[in-house]
Amino acid sequence: MKWVKYVEYVLFAAAIVCFASLFFLPQVQHMGDMHADVEWMMILTYAIVAIGVVCALISPIKNLFSSPKAALKALVGLVVAAAIIGGCYALSSAAPVPNSAGGFFENAFELKFTDTMLYLTYLVGGASIVAILAGEIRNAIK
Repeated sequence: MKWVKYVEYVLFAAAIVCFASLFFLPQVQHMGDMHADVEWMMILTYAIVAIGVVCALISPIKNLFSSPKAALKALVGLVVAAAIIGGCYALSSAAPVPNSAGGFFENAFELKFTDTMLYLTYLVGGASIVAILAGEIRNAIK
């Protein structure tokens, strides 16, 4: 899995460039908003999600040739992950959100995307806490 290391390096470099651009590039007024530089972070977020999806699709296909049993497990995991993401997407809302300037965030895609990612973050965080507690309880019983 040497290629995963290179993907991580590229994503890390892109994150550093985007973060540094907030401090070192001049502030540009864009449609009355002085914080248009955050668009780079949103583009990076979309790129990270896209790369993650592509890697998640490529990995089972690559494993199919080396170990069909492992590929089947990976595909089942992929289907479960897609079902969880679909459920989080179904729960997300595209209702306009008021901002501090008195207006509203109204881009339906970004609203549903951020809600979906927040629900996934909460779900993964909760699952991590449950896994840590279950592991500690299991180790204490042994």
